[in-house]
Amino acid sequence: MSVSGLFNRRVRGFRVVEVVGMGLLLTLVTGVYLAKTVASGERNEIAQIEQRIEDEKTRKRLLEAEVAFLEQPRRIEALAVAMGLRPIAADHETTEDALVDVARHHAVAAPIELPAGPVDAAALAADAPEATPDDAPAPEVHP
Repeated sequence: MSVSGLFNRRVRGFRVVEVVGMGLLLTLVTGVYLAKTVASGERNEIAQIEQRIEDEKTRKRLLEAEVAFLEQPRRIEALAVAMGLRPIAADHETTEDALVDVARHHAVAAPIELPAGPVDAAALAADAPEATPDDAPAPEVHP
C-alpha cells in the first residue's frame, strides 16, 4: 500500500487519516484539560500557603509589639516598685561557681506576695506601641 492509498482509504465512510487525526485531537484536548485542572489545584494550594504566611507575619508583628510593650523599662520599674523590689546589694552578688554552695546553705525563701493594690495601667499603657494593623486585635496587657 502506498502513502496516497493511506490518505484515500476509507473505513465506514471516514478516511483513515481523518480517524487518526480525530484521535490525536481528542488526546491533545484531554491532556490540556488535565494539565489545566492540576495547575488550578496547585494554584489554589499556593494561594492558601501564601495566606498562611501573611497571617504568620501579622502574628509575628503583634507578638513583637507585645514583647516591646512588656520590656518597657518604665513598666518594669513600676511593677518592681509595686512588688517592693530593690536593687541587689553588692554583698549578695556571687559567681557562677558559688551558686551551688549558696543554694545548699540557704533555706527556700517564702514566695513573693504581689501587692493587693491596683497598678496604674494608664501609666503603663503610655508607652504602648502604636504600629498595629487595623484588622488585628491589640496585644493584651499583662500587669
